[in-house]
Amino acid sequence: MILVMQNFNKLSIVIVNYRSEQYLDMCLASIYHESDRRQFEIIVVNNDQDTDLHKITEKYKKINLHNSVRNLGFGAACNYGAEKSTGDILFFLNPDTQIKSDYVMEILNKFMQSNEKVAIIGPMLITDEGETQQWCAGKDLTIKQLIKNNLGMTESKKVWESKKNISVDWVSGAALAIKKEIFIKIQGFDEKFFMYGEDLDLCRRVRQTGCEVIYCPDLNISHSGGKSRESFIKQKLQFFKSSLYYIIKKDN
Repeated sequence: MILVMQNFNKLSIVIVNYRSEQYLDMCLASIYHESDRRQFEIIVVNNDQDTDLHKITEKYKKINLHNSVRNLGFGAACNYGAEKSTGDILFFLNPDTQIKSDYVMEILNKFMQSNEKVAIIGPMLITDEGETQQWCAGKDLTIKQLIKNNLGMTESKKVWESKKNISVDWVSGAALAIKKEIFIKIQGFDEKFFMYGEDLDLCRRVRQTGCEVIYCPDLNISHSGGKSRESFIKQKLQFFKSSLYYIIKKDN
C-alpha cells in the first residue's frame, strides 16, 4: 500500500441515542478522558422523545445536542448529525461503546497515513467479556450467505478474527469512520433502512466508487451491544427485514 500524507484536521463524532442514556454518559466520559478536545466535536442526535438529555449537556458542555421530533431510525439520525458536522472525518459511534486510548488521534493518523483510496475505517469491537465481537466486519451479504450464517457456517468469521489490517466488504456502523467528502458524494446512509443493514449498504456504495473499506484490528473499542432496551424479538424481526431489503436492493 502506498502511503500518502493527507490533511485531516478534525473528527466529528456522531452518536445516535435511543433509550441508552446511561451508556451514553459512559461513552462520552471515555472520549473526554482519553482525547484532546481540540481535535474533535461531538454531535448527539437524540432519537428518544421520552428521554431528556439536559443533564448530559450540562456535564459535557461542548456537545452539540439535537432532539429529533420522532424516532428517525439510525441511518436518518446519522445523516442529520452529519449535516451538523464541521469535521473532515465523520465517526459514527454507538452510545454503548467506550474508548480506552486517544482514539481520535489514532483514527486521524490512520486516515492520514493510508492510501488516498481508503474511505472507511472500522475497528475491532470488543465485548464486555473481552472477546472479539462477532459481526464487527465481514463479507457482503447474499441469500446464500444469509442461509449459511443461520446454519452456523459463517465465512465472515475469518474477517473479524483477522489480526492484521485488511480490505473488507463492510465494517460495523457501531464504530465507523468515513471521509466526509465521500459520505456526501454517496448521499449518506439510505434512510429506508430503519435499523440494521445501513452499514453494509453504505460500505457497498463506497466500494462502488472505487474506494476501500479497511478493518483495523489494531484499533479496538469496547462495545456492550444491544443496550437500547428494545425487545430481542423486535430486533430480530428488524434485522431480517433489513437484510432482505439489502439483498433485493443490491441485486436490482
